[in-house]
Amino acid sequence: MTSNLTPVAVVHDAIAAYRALNARHRAALNEYADDDGDVPEHAMPAYDEDRFTYALEADDQLDAVIAELTETFGLPTDRPVTVLGQWHRRFEVTPGRLDDAAREAFTRGQCHALALALNEVTGWPTTALLTSECFGIDSLCGDDPHDECPCRIGHVVVTRPDGAHVDISGAHIPGTVPDCEDAPALAMTEAHWQAIRTTPTWRDADMPVARTFVRPLLAQLDAAPALVG
Repeated sequence: MTSNLTPVAVVHDAIAAYRALNARHRAALNEYADDDGDVPEHAMPAYDEDRFTYALEADDQLDAVIAELTETFGLPTDRPVTVLGQWHRRFEVTPGRLDDAAREAFTRGQCHALALALNEVTGWPTTALLTSECFGIDSLCGDDPHDECPCRIGHVVVTRPDGAHVDISGAHIPGTVPDCEDAPALAMTEAHWQAIRTTPTWRDADMPVARTFVRPLLAQLDAAPALVG
């Protein structure tokens, strides 16, 4: 989402939009009430169903507002924000600060977000490092246990022009990425990305936070000695 509005206008638009949504929901729900303002028992199932529908709509609007505010104001760099990882783990990560918390969050659940963010800036292709197990949860899975299917993707990196695999922990000679030693590498395709986007075991890519680590990571790589091997 891109906005040409001033920061104050973005906030005012968010307030106005929420008030309009809230007023519409309240007016619709008030239709179920009797003269005393109570919802009769026979109307409760329909009332509760509408409340649920309106709650989902409000959640969608809140997500859009937060995305717009984030784009306009950026993320705080003086305090941590929550990032979701594997198995619904939550990490408290300070945007732009390459520390242990960031390395864990963007290794255990958000590696694909960092790979996408690096690809946006550098154009380096994204690469999957495969596990040995296939759970047969995607249409691209095959009968061959060595099949290169999406559910075998254990970690996502980018491949630098010199062949190094780059993730949040730095640049690595292929086959030496921490916790993925000797893992087969596979060039990511749109089909693989689609599988990641639609598979519940993968978290939604937290791109706003991931993008804050690109410049510090690239600066760190520039300062590191060249890889040998």
